[in-house]
Amino acid sequence: MKRPTTASLKKVTPENLAALGVERLAELLVVAAEARPDLKRRLRMELAAAQGADHLAPEIDRRLTSLETSRGKISWRQRPAFVRDLEELRRLIVERLAALDPAVALSRLWAFMGVASRVSSRLRDKDGALAAVFDRAAQDLGRLLAQIDVGRAADSLVEAMVQAPAAWEAWLPRVLQAAAPELAATALRRLSERQGAVVGWITLIRRLADAAGDPGAYQATFTHPQLLDPSVAAEVAQRMLAADRVGEAAALLEASRPGQGRRWTPGRGAAAPDFAWESAWIEVLERSGRGDDAQAARWASFERTLSAERARDFTKRLADFDDVEAESRAFAHVAAAADFRAALRFLMDWPALPEAARLIQARPDDIEVADAEAELWAAKLRVRQPAAAHLLLRKAAAAAFRRRDFATCDRLTAEADTIGV
Repeated sequence: MKRPTTASLKKVTPENLAALGVERLAELLVVAAEARPDLKRRLRMELAAAQGADHLAPEIDRRLTSLETSRGKISWRQRPAFVRDLEELRRLIVERLAALDPAVALSRLWAFMGVASRVSSRLRDKDGALAAVFDRAAQDLGRLLAQIDVGRAADSLVEAMVQAPAAWEAWLPRVLQAAAPELAATALRRLSERQGAVVGWITLIRRLADAAGDPGAYQATFTHPQLLDPSVAAEVAQRMLAADRVGEAAALLEASRPGQGRRWTPGRGAAAPDFAWESAWIEVLERSGRGDDAQAARWASFERTLSAERARDFTKRLADFDDVEAESRAFAHVAAAADFRAALRFLMDWPALPEAARLIQARPDDIEVADAEAELWAAKLRVRQPAAAHLLLRKAAAAAFRRRDFATCDRLTAEADTIGV
C-alpha cells in the first residue's frame, strides 16, 4: 500500500484531524470559538443536544428570540456568514432536535418560519440564498407535519397562512409536496370556512385546491364576471378536464366563448379567440368524441396564429400521406402570411429550412426580425442555405445601422461575411 506523502498529511481533512486526537482538537476548537461567536454558539448547541431536547430547545429559543428582536442591518460582507448561521440553525432543528423530540422540533420550526420577515428586512437577498434557507425549512415542515394528526397539522398550517399570506404563497407548495396527501384537502376546508378572508388568501386557496385535486374549490375563487374572461375560463377548464369533469369544462368555455358578452361585442370588432381558451376547447371536443370538430378547430387556430404547435397537433392525427399533404398546405399558407416574422419563426421551429430559405429570398423587403433571431436562424441555415443566411444577417445589420446601433451592425456584418455565397 502506498504511504501518504507529507504534503497530503498536512491537508485539512477529517482523517488527518482525527489523527490529532480528541484533546488537541478540543483545544483548537475552544481557541477558534473565542474569535468566532457563531462557532461558539454552534458548539454550545451541540453540547446541549448531547444532553437532550430539554437542553437544546432553550438554546434554539434564545437564538430565535435574538433573530426576532434584532434590528441592525446586515452588510454585504456579513451576509454570507449570517445565511450560513441561519442554515445551521435550521439543520439543528430538523436534524438534531427532531431526532430527540419531533413535537418540540415542529414548534421551533414554526417559530423559525416566523422570523423570515424580520431577517429579510435586514439584508438584501440578491442571490436568493436567504430565501433558499426558508424554502428548505418549508419542505422540512411538510415532513414533520406528516408525522402528526392531519387535523392538527391543517389547523397549524392555516393559522400560519392567515398571519403571513404573502410569504406562504411561496412556501405552501413546498410544504404540501412533503406532507401527507390529505393535508391539502383538510387545510382547504379549514381556510375556506374561516372568517375574515382577505385578498391574499385567494392564491393560497387556489394552491390548496390544486394540491387537493379540487377544481370546484379553485373555480369558487373567481367571480362570475371573471369566469367570462376566456383566459380565466381556460385556466379553470383545464383543471376540470384533469379531474375528468368534461361537461363542466365545456360549460365554462361555452359561457366565455369569444364573441359573447360585453367584453367581446362583435360591433366593436370581434376579438380573436384566446390561445389557452382554444387549447382547452379543442381538448373538450376531443374528449367528447368530436374528433373532426377538434381537427377543424386546430387548423383554424393554426391559420390564424401560425402556431407550429397547432399544426403539429393537426398533422400527427392524420393517416400516412394525408399528413404530408397537410404539411404542404401549412407551408403554403405560411409563405403567403402577412406577418413575415411569424411565418419565418414557424418554418424555423418546424423545422422546414428549405422553405424558410425560399421565404427569405422571395420577400427580402419584408425581412424584419430581432437581432438574436437573425443570428440564431442564420446559424441553422448557413450550412445548406448559405445565401438565405447571408441575406438574413445583412438585413438585420442594415436595420441595426438605421437605429444607430453600430456595434450590433458590425457584429452582424462580420458574421455575414464569414458565409460563403
